[in-house]
Amino acid sequence: MATNSEMTSTITDLADPAVIRAEVAGALGVTSESLDPTQDLIAQGLDSLRMMRLAGTWRKRGIDIDFARLAAAPTLDAWTALIGSPATTADTDESPENVDPTAPFPLAPMQHAYWIGRSDSHAFGNVAAHLYIEFDGHDIDPDRFTTAMSALLERHPMLRIRVLPDGTQVVGPAHPEAIAVHDLRGRPAATVDAILAEKRSHGTHRALPVEEGAVIRAELSLLPDGSTRVHLDVDMIAADAMSYRVLVDDFARLYRGETLPELGVTFATITADRTSREIRDEDLAWWRERIPHLPGPPELPVDDRAARGEVEPRSVRLHHSVSASEWKRLEEHAHRRGVTPAAAVAAVFAEAVGTHSANSRFLLTVPLFDRPQIHPDVERVVGDFTSSILVDVDLSQPATLAERAHQMRSAMHDAAAHGSMSGLDVLRELGRARGESVVSPVVFTSALGLGDLFSAQSTDVLGDPTWIVSQGPQVLLDAQVTEIAGGLLLNWDVRVSDLDETTARAMFDYYVRLLGLLVDGEWDLAAPDPVADEVRTQRRSVEHPLPATDVFDGTLHGTIFGRAAQRSAYPAVITDDHTWTHGELTDDALRVAGALAAAGLRTGDTVVVHLPKGGDQVVAALAVLAVGAAYVPIAPTQPEARRARIVSIAGPRAVLTADVGAWADGDGPAVIDIAHARTAAPAEPAEVSGEALAYILFTSGSTGLPKGVQVPHRAAVATLTDLLDRYSLDERDRSLQVSSLEFDLSVFDIFGLLAVGGAVVVPGDDERTKVDDWVRLLTEHSVSVLNCVPSILGMILDIGSLPASMRVIIMGGDKVEVSLLDRVAAQLPDCRVAGLGGTTETAIHSTICEADDVPAGMAFVPYGVPLRGVRCRVVDETGRDRPDLVPGELWIGGAGVADGYRGDLERTADRFVHHDGETWYRTGDLARYLPGGFLDFLGRADHMVKVRGYRVELGEVEAGLLGLDEVGSAVAWSDGRDLRAAVVPAGARIGEDEILAGLSETLPPHMIPRSIAVLDALPLTANGKYDRKALATLVDPSDSGPAVVAPRTPLEEALVVIFSDVLPVRPIGVTEDFISLGGDSVQATRLVALSRTWLDAPRLSVADIFGHRTIAGLAERLTALEGPRVTRVAEIFLGVVALTDDQVDAELAGT
Repeated sequence: MATNSEMTSTITDLADPAVIRAEVAGALGVTSESLDPTQDLIAQGLDSLRMMRLAGTWRKRGIDIDFARLAAAPTLDAWTALIGSPATTADTDESPENVDPTAPFPLAPMQHAYWIGRSDSHAFGNVAAHLYIEFDGHDIDPDRFTTAMSALLERHPMLRIRVLPDGTQVVGPAHPEAIAVHDLRGRPAATVDAILAEKRSHGTHRALPVEEGAVIRAELSLLPDGSTRVHLDVDMIAADAMSYRVLVDDFARLYRGETLPELGVTFATITADRTSREIRDEDLAWWRERIPHLPGPPELPVDDRAARGEVEPRSVRLHHSVSASEWKRLEEHAHRRGVTPAAAVAAVFAEAVGTHSANSRFLLTVPLFDRPQIHPDVERVVGDFTSSILVDVDLSQPATLAERAHQMRSAMHDAAAHGSMSGLDVLRELGRARGESVVSPVVFTSALGLGDLFSAQSTDVLGDPTWIVSQGPQVLLDAQVTEIAGGLLLNWDVRVSDLDETTARAMFDYYVRLLGLLVDGEWDLAAPDPVADEVRTQRRSVEHPLPATDVFDGTLHGTIFGRAAQRSAYPAVITDDHTWTHGELTDDALRVAGALAAAGLRTGDTVVVHLPKGGDQVVAALAVLAVGAAYVPIAPTQPEARRARIVSIAGPRAVLTADVGAWADGDGPAVIDIAHARTAAPAEPAEVSGEALAYILFTSGSTGLPKGVQVPHRAAVATLTDLLDRYSLDERDRSLQVSSLEFDLSVFDIFGLLAVGGAVVVPGDDERTKVDDWVRLLTEHSVSVLNCVPSILGMILDIGSLPASMRVIIMGGDKVEVSLLDRVAAQLPDCRVAGLGGTTETAIHSTICEADDVPAGMAFVPYGVPLRGVRCRVVDETGRDRPDLVPGELWIGGAGVADGYRGDLERTADRFVHHDGETWYRTGDLARYLPGGFLDFLGRADHMVKVRGYRVELGEVEAGLLGLDEVGSAVAWSDGRDLRAAVVPAGARIGEDEILAGLSETLPPHMIPRSIAVLDALPLTANGKYDRKALATLVDPSDSGPAVVAPRTPLEEALVVIFSDVLPVRPIGVTEDFISLGGDSVQATRLVALSRTWLDAPRLSVADIFGHRTIAGLAERLTALEGPRVTRVAEIFLGVVALTDDQVDAELAGT
């Protein structure tokens, strides 16, 4: 076999530093003298592609070297030491044997992935991998075009391959429709335009029938005035992007009449050499160590309809040109920073993707053009030589653009250094580990270092490329960067049927903006905020100041006492046992305040209110505020240990209680009996400001210890001011206080209604009768306002009707199901109903969405818009604002923000942050902005669980369940490995299998719960929220895994035999999932080939394996395809399999 001069150098030659230096200089196209042997070669212009080629070339010549070691120390001195060391020389491959050009040969891994992806069995499938380009030129002769193109197809066998059903390919004659000429010269201009537009649309989305041998479509359109357009579409199964360049160049030379030298090697021979390479043990170990911790792909805002097959695949190309001078500046900056230009561009691409990705750590696919240097003609061969690496991108920490580029360089080098395990291999391992097919659909393709996309002689013949677009299966976004005309062409091919085109354009514009910073040398800056000014203006437009009010004097209690005389006879607090008027209530409260003052209470102190639910709680809370102190509610039902913890944090000066004996410890705060306190002389209300502390509420902490939220008067007053004004509440209104004093919804019921002269109806807290009591009291006292968590409204609606007096229902504290709004509207069409979002740390409520504002199709009421006086942000992990539709953490600012956590400066500093001159509370809630400044609540961050490597928001699973007509309420949780769920039927009893079947139509497989318990009711916490912990205990998830179901029919039994021949798992049950058993697309292809042969089922496809991922499902599919005949074939097959070798020999002898 002929070899070039590089391949004839000896190992001894390479031990000479001058030889190494000369070969590196040759790869860079510079003189040897210009290279500094001590400096980083990356800074001197070397890139990863050239480094990989040098490693491959030197290894072929007997040097034990690889990319990993070259990349670890990229200097000439280090390489000389490596190559010149007395290490064992590498085994050199013999020249590859030529493959029979007429025999079928296997698809290379990437070809196989393209072939499989043509079906709709995988995410982002149902498209062909192809590159379609239009060239606009002049005076192309149609006969010479046809002759040259025919010669091109003859020269390159891969332009004549046909893909066979068993996953092999064979070279045959050129497809009869491969070349066409269309004479449009005599047509009207409008007709020509219409024809060309139709050809462009068809070419952009074409799927050539590769199974018929059609892998190229070359068309020439003859246009008026001597103009021409060449439409060239090539399936990437036959040719990668670099091969496209080769074939276009070869065509131009053939068109000019040149005679091209015969190629000495074929793609079949080269791919046989490539596929014979085994994954190195060290690479396999390296990846397997990381696979459990690898992230998934970027979680971009995609359209679920496309995943369900409701939208046809459609792609668009976004493009931008970088001038030659700008490219030169970018290249110089990159080299000075010690990174390759490709790594720098990839880094800002990742940053742009990250702006719209819900996860800040994700995988990118980076294709490699892997042409092994086994023959001098390798570079002139057409075929699919691509492989890929998976790059782990982590944007969770702030960094400058320079730091991002270095991180990308390291990540790409690490993956390439262990590249004997390709990206496809890693995805298969991930799929086996996670029990689901895994794709990495965001791709960054760099052709930097490979020269211009098209040579001058190519464009001289064909004309200028005016339309370039590619598509690929299992690809959502493919970004390409290519050198053209001395500058750069940046292309994004985006599957806009799945990824909203507006989102894609926003990401692309941001990408171009970041590239501009690289060109301008602004590498030491962090990436700027990605939110456009007009979007920020929209968000600000829904934020309004608090309305002016005289309802409050800046404190919760001031006007309640100040106007008591005017409202003396109005009812204020109503219970089954007693009704207080405003006059009686304030008199009682001031007497208790007098007792507190006598006990030494002063402004700024704290007082524990330890009373059962009832009117006394209201009296006590008002009394505490009247002496300028803050109340700390502790229910008598609280465990002693938790009570002690709260007391230790709150540091109360006194305790108001009806059970003095429960506080027998004499070393604690003063214990005051509420009944005795009522006999004290009344005190005058103390003067306090709005910044004084009003109450401390203790909520559950992530550590298991309670945390005390310090809420000043100012914060609570801000929330109440908006709601009282919004709903025009006055002395005629009454609320039902269903929430305990420990829950901040009670603040609205008590202080909001009393401040306007209204009344609060306080029910008892008997667990046996409380729901019946609520329903009774609503009607009995003509309640007009209900403020509660959603589950409480649901219970009320379940057993009774709302009174005609009800005019306002506001719900918060948990996600509000839209169905609740519909149920209220059915009873009381004029009642105003809203869902509110907020936290204890931001004083009850912060956002509101009225029923009329809920977007169609939502299962839960979104957060809506901020209350007046409130500001909101949705940010990423580094605190940058998120664009529309992208999930992030909700930050809440404005007048309602609390003063932090009692006695916990560290946690306060973590959750209450300063930005833009304001204090913001980091809620830990996941939210996103919808266009127009509308907030959508997605769930708690701690309700984001990881299941088999996938991030799953439990709220999305619950929304899917609630989308089923048969489900009335639903809760999902994770048991640490799998998803679980529990539901309450909406009507008649429904089975788990029926629910699972319904879910499979709306949710992806990894979001389908492993089990769904059907219950009569869902347990609630003390505050009326669904109790996931109680559910996890109630619903026993323990199982030993699914039982292995034996085959029940001859066809299932035959399929078990075939599956056992392909998969290593034993035994194989007929209900087990193919991917969970370790199956992948290669094994699926093998299963199809065996099934077609042994069961005579020619219509079975690989898509059927992924569409029916159990043996039972596949048996049903085969029966649908082949009818009852396939069962008879299976019986014959089983009979043959059961024969011993001797019996087989006897049967054969008998024939």
